[in-house]
Amino acid sequence: MNMKKKILPLLLITTIAFTGCTAGKQDSYSTKVKTSEEQILTSAQFGSGDKVTDVGASKDSKKDKDKSSDDSSSSSGKAPNVWFINNANGIGWSAALTTSMNSTFDTDAYDYTFVDGQGHYEVQIEAMNNAIADKADVICLDPIQEDGFDDVLKAAKEAGCKVFLVDRKVSADESLYEGWLGSNFDLEGENAGKWLVDEAKGKKMNIVVLQGGAGASAQIGRHDGFNRIIKKNKNFKILAEEKADFDKAKAKTLMAKYLDKYGDKIDVIVTHNDTMCYGVIETLKEKNIDPNDYIIISFDGEAEVFKLMVDKAKVDLCVECNPLLGPTTEKSVAKMVAGETIDKTNYVEEGVFTADMAAAELPNRQY
Repeated sequence: MNMKKKILPLLLITTIAFTGCTAGKQDSYSTKVKTSEEQILTSAQFGSGDKVTDVGASKDSKKDKDKSSDDSSSSSGKAPNVWFINNANGIGWSAALTTSMNSTFDTDAYDYTFVDGQGHYEVQIEAMNNAIADKADVICLDPIQEDGFDDVLKAAKEAGCKVFLVDRKVSADESLYEGWLGSNFDLEGENAGKWLVDEAKGKKMNIVVLQGGAGASAQIGRHDGFNRIIKKNKNFKILAEEKADFDKAKAKTLMAKYLDKYGDKIDVIVTHNDTMCYGVIETLKEKNIDPNDYIIISFDGEAEVFKLMVDKAKVDLCVECNPLLGPTTEKSVAKMVAGETIDKTNYVEEGVFTADMAAAELPNRQY
């Protein structure tokens, strides 16, 4: 049977906001995970992330199914009806996640539907309702925000549609969804804070932070984990922490504001994703300021950031966020379709990388 993937039309025309995520370990490591053969463009190549890339891989590129695909047929004998509703499809980290999911599920083993969430909560809610109406077996959702999904999750549960969260979390009761796969955002923030404490060696430092979107799991976790460590050390002072919504253009504006207000008082710059990091570095260069004058910390782990780490350490630390969630998600989907219980919380393998590790790790970057 040749099942046809459905990529639904855009429900809104909007500027897309991007996110990242990560959990790290203090002992750095990296795992090579094969992703789609499609080229992934880094968000450094675009202004504020308003380019939408083509998504999905041809079924012909994945003729050999792994065991999880073979075992995933529903009890009726039909290919499982699986939906993926992403946060926002576009470039860099977001595109890598979408490509990983599409190349995994766009096969004859599934009746697959992909919906671009476009960075809008309303689009995701409408897509969830459409998936319920389509009697989806499993709905994979990367929620734009934590709050506001209670009612639609209840509707999905009542309709017998299993919901599996990827990347971000929701604040709804855990009984309303099967499980979640992603990063330990809180630990990720802690790891960045612990590295900075070690790096400072007791020296007094002033910090500015460019946060991600309000209410996003990545923003909340990174903020809480980092601040928990930093506030235990009296030699650090956070001068400002404002939201730039994971957006390059907004990051440029905010960094310019920080420079105007705090000038040479700034010692450390923290950005909640790589896209904002690119904006920060561009702003510094436009003002003829050497990025090496600061300690710069970023989150995600795009190849472009590793190049910046190699290039005279323009970035000093990157906490990885692995977006290649498709294969691991497929294993959970197979269990759900088979009626098995899965773990509520599932973390992906990621690492923490300093500038002196970047050159060796750069060839492993696949997004």
